Amino acid sequence: MPQIIIGAAYNEAAGVAMGIKKNKEEDAIAFTYTGDGGTSQGDSYEGMNFAGAFQVPALFIVQNNGFAISTPRKKQTAAPTLAQKAVAAGIPSVQVDGMDILACYKVAKAARDYMVAGNGPVMIETLTYRYGAHSSAGDDPKRYRTKEETQPWFDKDPLIRLRKILEDKGLWSEEQEDKLIDEYKASFKEAIKEADAVPADKVSDMLKRTFEIPTPEMKKEIDKFEAKESK
Repeated sequence: MPQIIIGAAYNEAAGVAMGIKKNKEEDAIAFTYTGDGGTSQGDSYEGMNFAGAFQVPALFIVQNNGFAISTPRKKQTAAPTLAQKAVAAGIPSVQVDGMDILACYKVAKAARDYMVAGNGPVMIETLTYRYGAHSSAGDDPKRYRTKEETQPWFDKDPLIRLRKILEDKGLWSEEQEDKLIDEYKASFKEAIKEADAVPADKVSDMLKRTFEIPTPEMKKEIDKFEAKESK
């Protein structure tokens, strides 16, 4: 489910995981993400504490890219690692090279196996990097980090690393990649064409989808916008 409040998804994941435990869904877990800055929010601690106290199958993943927008990780917290923040909640945690796709898969699979066995929650801290700006809303990474700092991370690009592994094992080639890119480009063009052909959404349509049964107040809003839209 979407959650735009920083760190708050940890609470939701803990709640979903409690539901999984109560419903005895033995092969299911709940998982969620936050950035390094999210671990400095109170919500993340509350979610982990709840999950640890009730030993629910919740996987908390921290995407540690070194900056909470422009604030360096070292200025956010005095903790040597973010993974160790789970210790206070009684949750085992691990750091992994977030630029290594295979390492991330292996650690995530091990965490899932641990949780479905009934052992409670886990935290994974992925050490990664954000190449571009945090968002297009006025963030300029050149103001708070240097090219010299950024360049080594480009050498760790996960796509380049995985491509090299696959090529070395004879499982991938430049010809296969070019063919796949062409197929995706054609697919994207077709999808855009289909999306452009869909009639523009009206405000009343959006309101009708908010609740299965509109509240009285919502019904008034729907009627108001339908009247405007019919003119």
